[in-house]
Amino acid sequence: MRRPSSRLRARWPVLTLVLLGQPLAAAQTPQPLTLRQALEYLNQSPSVQQAQLSLQAAQTTFDAARASRGLTVTALGSAEYSGPYTTTRTGSPVNVDSSLSGLAGVNVSVGVFPWSGSQAGLRRAQWALKYAQARLIAAQNGAKMNVMQQYFNGVLATWDVQLADQSLAVAQRRLAVTQAQQANGNATAQAVLSALASVQSAQAGQVQAASSLQQARLSLSGALGRPLGDVQFNDQPAETLTLPDVETLVKQARAGHSDVIYAMQQLSSAEDALETARINASIPDVTASVNYGPAPGTGLGASLNLQQGTVGASYRQPIPGNQDTTSHLSASLNASYVLYSPARRAEVMSAQANVQQSQVSLGVAQQTVELNVRAAYSTLQNTLSTVQIQAAQVQVAQAALDAAKLSLQAGTGTPDAVQSAELSLAQAQRSLLSARMTAQLNLLQLIISSGGLS
Repeated sequence: MRRPSSRLRARWPVLTLVLLGQPLAAAQTPQPLTLRQALEYLNQSPSVQQAQLSLQAAQTTFDAARASRGLTVTALGSAEYSGPYTTTRTGSPVNVDSSLSGLAGVNVSVGVFPWSGSQAGLRRAQWALKYAQARLIAAQNGAKMNVMQQYFNGVLATWDVQLADQSLAVAQRRLAVTQAQQANGNATAQAVLSALASVQSAQAGQVQAASSLQQARLSLSGALGRPLGDVQFNDQPAETLTLPDVETLVKQARAGHSDVIYAMQQLSSAEDALETARINASIPDVTASVNYGPAPGTGLGASLNLQQGTVGASYRQPIPGNQDTTSHLSASLNASYVLYSPARRAEVMSAQANVQQSQVSLGVAQQTVELNVRAAYSTLQNTLSTVQIQAAQVQVAQAALDAAKLSLQAGTGTPDAVQSAELSLAQAQRSLLSARMTAQLNLLQLIISSGGLS
């Protein structure tokens, strides 16, 4: 197995992309898996599928509410049968034949006033759709975060496998040198045992690194909801990241985060309930109807319910046809108004309290998401500082390796010193890789905190 630092020691961070693939390919030729390929499987995640189904249901409800606008069409029908009987008229018995009558018709009603139930239902459906859309975004971002974490764990585990191989090679060389020194009388048995323990520890590290790599593969497979097998993790985190404008993210979070949209939805429902309570307390219950037909309740009709905010139209046809074909116009008006009702006054006050509570909840939700965005932004800033520190450590380790090689060429150094410097460089590169991964994940967390698309 080739050591990372001797392969491309002066070309970090490009070296990592090459080296992460070579050792595993030589061992068992696993299939390469890029991060983009892994992210393409996000829709198979259970959380995303559940959010998509919720969105589809909310979209269907909203489309139906918008299309109907409270339109309701009802079919009407009735039948009445009276059996034959005998009655007495002017002292003489009279036989009355059986009779069968019926009525069939259709009734149409629609909400036309702003306070009608259909308008409130449309607003509820609209807010439910917005919340479902925000939840889908949150689910997709959460699944993406999980996939990226598992993928980067696989990249680090692959790197750790190579570090374990290098550590074992260093430990074995030191053991050989110590045994040779013992043969010449220049090392004690305790020194040999210590070197042997280092070899055994390095071997245990190899096993642990291989186990971590396999666990990373299984975890990524679980996150994607599909089997992956012995895949090879090739992709690297971004070398540079651009800090977004925190104020823009705060504004976006206060308006579009799923928690804020949910609070807005609750506030809208509370306002609708308050409006309904006020209407019930202030608007009289007025019902007006007009009918044109041969008998009351037959023929064409129209109606208005002021309190419910609806108008209706109907047509009713007697079955069998009425012998009286003369149609006439009839109208009715019913009205009532509650002059005094403590219960209705209490309903209004309770609805007002619910609105105030919902407004407070909305303010708390907006403050919470703003704090989360600013905290995530601060964390990202700290992580980027760590990346710079780790990059400087890589340069220091590279300089130490160059110095060790020059010393070896000049005859003042040893191969062990070069090998140790190579291992130190690989460890520094691994730390830089981990810092860059953390920075990219923190950037995604910042986007999630703002409620935006990843």
